[in-house]
Amino acid sequence: MRILSTVLITLILMSSGCLSDVEDTINPEKELFEDTIFIDEDGHMKLTWTIDSIQTIRITLELLDGPNIDLYTMSEANYADYEECEPFNYYSQLSDPNTSNTNIEVNVEPGTYVTVIDNTDCGDSAPPDQFPIDENDRARVQYKITAQ
Repeated sequence: MRILSTVLITLILMSSGCLSDVEDTINPEKELFEDTIFIDEDGHMKLTWTIDSIQTIRITLELLDGPNIDLYTMSEANYADYEECEPFNYYSQLSDPNTSNTNIEVNVEPGTYVTVIDNTDCGDSAPPDQFPIDENDRARVQYKITAQ
């Protein structure tokens, strides 16, 4: 009986990896964005993406140099408020304010989304003020957004 249990557990563990490979073949991961960029102080990067069915979204971001930044994902309407530096709403599961490194994985409903990588005073973090000379506290960021 003990041997049978061991064999069954081994088969289950081995087959779970196989099922993952099958899902990757049926529904492959699609890269939406990937880049390494500089974002100047008081600047941001806007990334707009649309999905037509429920999908798993993965967002990875690493700050390579510079001050902490904000990662927000929001609707187009909320982006307009953000851009005016007005109070705005964002999807908390797809966002990471005041970050230097993030790995997000969440299932998302169909729709159009705006992901913002922010190096302004409009979010939770802000580039440092330097007096009397204000240098450009730009951030160097590596990011990737995929859907599956």
